[in-house]
Amino acid sequence: MNQVDVVVAGAGVAGIAAAIEAAHRGCRVTIVDADPVAGGTARIAGGGMCLAGTPRQTELGIDDDPERALEDWSRWGGPDADLVWAERYLRASSGELWRYLGDLGLRFGDVRPQEGNRVPRWHAPLGGGRALMQVLERRARRCAAIRWSLGVRVEGLLREGGRVVGVRTKADGREHQRYARTVILATGGFASDRASVDERLGTRGSGHRILLGGGAGATGQGHRMLADTGAQLVNLDAIWMYPYATPDPADPAGDRGLVLRGMDGEVWVDRDGRRFHDESKRGGATGTPALLAQAGATAWAIVDAPIAASLTIAAPAYRSGTRPDREAIERLLATSPFVHRGDDLRQLADEAGIDGAALQRTISEHNAARAEGLGHDPVHGRPLAGLRPLDQPPYTAIQLFPIARKTLGGVRTDPFTRVLAEDGTPIDGLLAAGEVAGMAGGRINGRGALEGTMVGPSLFSGRIAGAVAAA
Repeated sequence: MNQVDVVVAGAGVAGIAAAIEAAHRGCRVTIVDADPVAGGTARIAGGGMCLAGTPRQTELGIDDDPERALEDWSRWGGPDADLVWAERYLRASSGELWRYLGDLGLRFGDVRPQEGNRVPRWHAPLGGGRALMQVLERRARRCAAIRWSLGVRVEGLLREGGRVVGVRTKADGREHQRYARTVILATGGFASDRASVDERLGTRGSGHRILLGGGAGATGQGHRMLADTGAQLVNLDAIWMYPYATPDPADPAGDRGLVLRGMDGEVWVDRDGRRFHDESKRGGATGTPALLAQAGATAWAIVDAPIAASLTIAAPAYRSGTRPDREAIERLLATSPFVHRGDDLRQLADEAGIDGAALQRTISEHNAARAEGLGHDPVHGRPLAGLRPLDQPPYTAIQLFPIARKTLGGVRTDPFTRVLAEDGTPIDGLLAAGEVAGMAGGRINGRGALEGTMVGPSLFSGRIAGAVAAA
């Protein structure tokens, strides 16, 4: 019988971290992932982490600690947030986790302010999520005890009596049984599965175009296997969406979205050419509800030439290594049916189907507020410091839709990442970490996620799962 100590299902941040930890503690580990490339959702994400009280914050003169961070976390996530897991994570973030990331070779640049935090604590890794996954994979590849089975899909869990004893896999049309003393599920969320997103959103998404924005492997397969095993799944309707995405022309089904970054000076307008929101509030708890309230749950981001030249897209096809691929980005802006251009605002409005006179008036009034040096715009209270007028043609209008990016709920686990059955007892031989477990424990974020609370807690819970598997 082909058996190892640990099978890890999923080669994202949680899965690779779990494999490294188990291998370093003497286990023979096999990593299985349907994607032929390791990295999961983190590979296409910004990779920022919510860390509290770090040496980097101290260097920058930012006074922070886990206690204050936990208060912010609790306010943002609401009563459903698992504050036991959140406190464990935050207390580890500036010590154990910070040292681990440094030992991997990951380096951080800015520590940025984000909605819901009283102080800047979103730590931006140099090179983004791609750089994080590169250093993790590099470390894992050095472990002789880790074997890789990429391009192999996990179809189900093997059970003997009440114990999970391995997984069923499929590749090239052939099925295999892989036995292990412990199985760690780190299969990600379901934000790339149309049926799962529509089912869980229910009436909130009814009649709206909701784009899909999870990693390629975020199809909900792990959730389906867990449901079949009688595991306890919670908060699956807590889908975290962002408002700054446009459809991916490369997807023939029209489901996939492209996350737009680097255009913080843009103006959002509705079909009538009017602003409807403070564009600096662009998170899942602020910008997304504002976008969903618009006719058709859509709007347009208006940018001028300098902003278009700095815009980036969070997808591998629009990057060259760790750098933006400017040619690919320009090609998208020139060819997407959801992007329009004009030498003046009236021409732009005609191309995009927006009220031209209203758009001219909106941009003129907002530009005047910026030029006057006002602290905030008088219409929606947007902070204007550092923003110049939008006055350098050509102008571009990018149609925006909500994008499902993260699933905040998942399978419940105990503090040792052991998967819990419906009756609250652990399922023997089965652990879970990362997004399939709501990043950690099942619902560490509750129903509102501070930025940086996906990658960090997923890495944290993955390391715990690896250590428990070895024990």
